[in-house]
This record gives sequence, structure tokens and C-alpha cells, in this order.
Amino acid sequence: MLEQEALNHWRFFISLEKDLMTVKDYIEIAQDNYNSYSFELSKILQLSCAEIDCICRLLCKEIDPSTDYQDQAVFSGNIAQYRKTVLTNLPKLPEAEVHITTPGINAFRPWADWQSLDSPTWWKSYNNVKHYRHVCFKEANLKNVLEAMAALMIIASYLYRTVVAQPYANPMPPPKLFTSEYTSPFLLARANSELPDFA
Repeated sequence: MLEQEALNHWRFFISLEKDLMTVKDYIEIAQDNYNSYSFELSKILQLSCAEIDCICRLLCKEIDPSTDYQDQAVFSGNIAQYRKTVLTNLPKLPEAEVHITTPGINAFRPWADWQSLDSPTWWKSYNNVKHYRHVCFKEANLKNVLEAMAALMIIASYLYRTVVAQPYANPMPPPKLFTSEYTSPFLLARANSELPDFA
């Protein structure tokens, strides 16, 4: 995979973040609103998790070329299988934190569930909304969207860092809502920070 291809996934994250910033005009990003749900939040949840699925397949192929997840003819692979490949090669990924620039919101460790579970809680909600929206629509809520977007930020950063041997050589605009000491250095040209598995 080329650096530019990896950066395209970061650009998709930035695009989804812009959509979330529009939602912010109507639903304040605050813990009091974590249970708020809407069609727009549902769309962002679906798109962010679909992108996570895509990136996980690519990341697995980069860190273990024997996997067939990237093969267009072979659509094997699911979150539990990705977990096994990723944690075998990048065991510290669940430690990565993402902060929200809105005051009063705790940091997210969206991949922490991977330390003991096959699927993070927000991923289960994504699948519920995808397959059973008629009864699980409330799971398309602000908290699950923030967790999924934080997870996307981390996994996109890991993909980029895995592909690019010399870290952070090609700065990109930083996100506006999400920030992290681990995932922002190549965007902010802060060369003194690193993702947990590359420190």
C-alpha cells in the first residue's frame, strides 16, 4: 500500500468529522446528550464503522501478508478475526486514547474492549443498528458515534504509521473535534509523540 492510499482513509475520517460538526449545531456534544439519537447520527455511525471495517482489513494485510482480508475475491474477516491479527502484531493499540475538544468529556479508549472481548460495545451497537434498525435505532446515539469516530481516528493513524516507515513526514490538517497525543503528531508535526506500538 502506498502512503497516499493510507492518507485517503484519514481524509475520509476528516470528512465524517465535518458531518459530525454539523450535527453539533443541533445536538450539543456533552455527556448529558450521550443517549440522543437521530438519522444523522445513524448515518455517521454506519459510515465510520464501514470505514473501520475497510481499514482493519488493510491493516491486517499490512502487518500479516498471509491474511486474505484485502483480496476483493475473498470477503472473509470480521471484527473478531481482525482483533486476533491486530493484537498479535500491535498489542498496545487498545491503550490509545482520543480526547474530545469539548470540555467536560472524558477521554475515549475505543479499542479497550479488545483486551477482553471480540467486539467493542460500540461495534455491537453498529451491527444492531445496521441489521435491526427497526428495534435498535436508539443505539445510533451520540456516545456510540463518538466512540466509533475515535476508533476510526486511531485505526486510520495505525494504518498510516504501518505503511510509512518514516513517521509523520506528510502533515495533514488536524481534526477539529478529536485530538490525541498518540494520533495527532503527524498531523500537527509533533515528532516527539508516537502511537503506543511504535514508541
